[in-house]
Amino acid sequence: MGIWAPALLIAVSAACAAASLGFWRGRRWGYRVGTGLLIFNLVGDVANVALGTEPRAIVGIPIVALLLFYLSRPGVRAYFE
Repeated sequence: MGIWAPALLIAVSAACAAASLGFWRGRRWGYRVGTGLLIFNLVGDVANVALGTEPRAIVGIPIVALLLFYLSRPGVRAYFE
């Protein structure tokens, strides 16, 4: 990936840091950033498994699905209102 690898890693790290800060403070934007990152991860895992590029990514699919299920619970969503 050349020069793009460190740039992409910095962008992902910043997004994860922002989501963790938003989760910690109970902010709505943190909830949105966090769920967006998890959905993006889920799409990547499904694509990797479907295309056969990384079949071990199948392990991440139920983990991310459970995290998204937990975040969609009414009590958790109410925390971020």
